[in-house]
Amino acid sequence: MTPEEKYLFDLRGYLIVRNAIEPELLGQLNAAIDQLEKFGDDEVVGMGLARSYARDDMYAKVGDVDEGVRRDYGMNVLAYGGPFEELIDLPTTLPYIEKMVGDDCRLDAVSFLSRNSAGAFRFHHGCAELLPYSEYAYESGEFKCVSVKISFALTDVGVEDGCFAVIPGSHKSNFTNPLVGEVPDPAHPLVEPLPAKAGDGILFSEDLSHGAVENRGSKIRRTLFYSYAPPFHCRWHALGETASGFEKRAGKRRIELIRGADPY
Repeated sequence: MTPEEKYLFDLRGYLIVRNAIEPELLGQLNAAIDQLEKFGDDEVVGMGLARSYARDDMYAKVGDVDEGVRRDYGMNVLAYGGPFEELIDLPTTLPYIEKMVGDDCRLDAVSFLSRNSAGAFRFHHGCAELLPYSEYAYESGEFKCVSVKISFALTDVGVEDGCFAVIPGSHKSNFTNPLVGEVPDPAHPLVEPLPAKAGDGILFSEDLSHGAVENRGSKIRRTLFYSYAPPFHCRWHALGETASGFEKRAGKRRIELIRGADPY
């Protein structure tokens, strides 16, 4: 990280890496999602995957769908393998994660999110609340974050398409975020919407107040979230499970990022 990037991450709680995913890999990721979309819920369970529908999430505002269109959902796509494994140690983003969390970080969750028109995600976190799974920290000249996530855009997403939104600096606030539980309003003076092009990555501290504005367009928003934490942090259940044969395919660093470095 450059001095400017360190300053901005500490100040705002996030960084944007443009073109983090190169076009060929981006195409492979979207093709894999297209393939998975052809399977029903019971079929993907048989593949070691599961769709988690947004209607069951307290922070989600569920989008509108026409008959025959799948409702807003998330999925543990790392268990599918393929191109999703390439993002574990992506050269354009991993060096930032290692600076934000530490060299012995590990991947604790991967989730794909599909959001229809009118879908949104309410603000959560902020207030430097010292949650054991999200604490932002800086000490002795180093970041020591307990959770840093990357939001990878698989489609172009503008403000009208329901882009990611934050309250900059809220990861260090001493006061409760007055907008927690509300759908981010891009016109509100506290809110910063973060439009992205397909392939961009937004790295952010989990302590930062974040959500997604309402998708007022007609496009389905596709996003991948990769979550990193110190090695003592447990995985988020099935969201950290890998596909069969992973350790035979993966290199040493990629395996460490899943299992944790020795002695973990």
